[in-house]
Amino acid sequence: MPDHDLMQSFPAGDKQVTLENWRTPPWNRWAYQHVSELVPSAQIWRGAGPAWHLPRVGQDISGIAFTDHAGKASTLGAFLDNHQTDGICVLHRGHIIMEHYRNDLRAHRPHILMSVSKSITALVIGILVDRGLLDPDEGIMHLIPEAKGSAFEDCTLQHMLDMTVGIDFTEDYLADAGLITQYREVSGWKPPSDPENPGDLRSWMCTLKKKGEHGAAFHYVSPCTDMLGWVIERVTGKPYGEVVSEELWQPMGAEFDGYVAVDRFGAPRAAGGVCLALRDLARVGQMMLEQGQANGRQIVPQSWVADSRFNGDKAAWAAGESAAGNPKGSYRNKWWVMGDEHGAYTGIGVFGQYLWVDPVAGLVIAKFASQPLPTDENVDADTARCFQAVGRALKA
Repeated sequence: MPDHDLMQSFPAGDKQVTLENWRTPPWNRWAYQHVSELVPSAQIWRGAGPAWHLPRVGQDISGIAFTDHAGKASTLGAFLDNHQTDGICVLHRGHIIMEHYRNDLRAHRPHILMSVSKSITALVIGILVDRGLLDPDEGIMHLIPEAKGSAFEDCTLQHMLDMTVGIDFTEDYLADAGLITQYREVSGWKPPSDPENPGDLRSWMCTLKKKGEHGAAFHYVSPCTDMLGWVIERVTGKPYGEVVSEELWQPMGAEFDGYVAVDRFGAPRAAGGVCLALRDLARVGQMMLEQGQANGRQIVPQSWVADSRFNGDKAAWAAGESAAGNPKGSYRNKWWVMGDEHGAYTGIGVFGQYLWVDPVAGLVIAKFASQPLPTDENVDADTARCFQAVGRALKA
């Protein structure tokens, strides 16, 4: 059962989830499982083949202990209870050892990934790079001449992949004015302030201006990934959802269809609008753990997985906005590299979405949530501490 009464029995008033409120609490408790009912979307088809089988092993790991940011003792189970978890799937050495759904989430129902979508988008870029269709060290003007005069005119694909584009944009999730509000409106994630001129995502991205030097510092800007979604469409001649289906979802052996939010002209929100079933997100993590192999096939190039794990620009990270919170970390190809003793790396989405990969422990954790705040330093720190403790326990 859901832990709320939103959208129940012909909702009205504050029980009605709308395009205006869906991204924020408490309405996100329902909305993150029902994005396609609020925002236009495009299918990511799983295909007609068999799903990649993940065997199950009964194991109770909810009591694994860790020390939280405040120095207090906690457990995995308590962490899940305390942070609006919608679902968690834990794989150890390719076996499902924990799969748990809350807040009425079901195994087959897609949940929004938020910025874990970026990690999915980058995997498709890696596949296209391996095919010789893209070069990370080249720019995009031959594919997207519309970007002339914007911040994207003279940056490379790698700059966009690593969030080192010099661009005038601040990713302030709590702001109620400015460019980030425009971003939501042109994406169709918020009602337009000017209904006569609603805008669109692609045109709007081409208005973003350069600020600073490309490659100098890590600067987290979601539209950089939406531009990569446009690159994928231009180089393949196909919609983003179809490319993800053909290059990743079908060959990996996904169990369920996914979808991606699109704007009024069909432009994909490749940075945060991908919605997938929990178990399939865990499969993506297992594929990364297996060096890009899934369902008996090499899906993502092994070289791309290794590049994502080991080739983050330490200087750009040190000069950027996240080094203070994790000085040993880095960011490469849309994956956050933790810099810990297990070499863990993760996709992260606001409001509590995670795809955590621990190569030493053979561990994958896929987690969905609808937390009250988009980011919370204490919760983020506790998530890492919790997942690292699980890795240490399972390595033994």
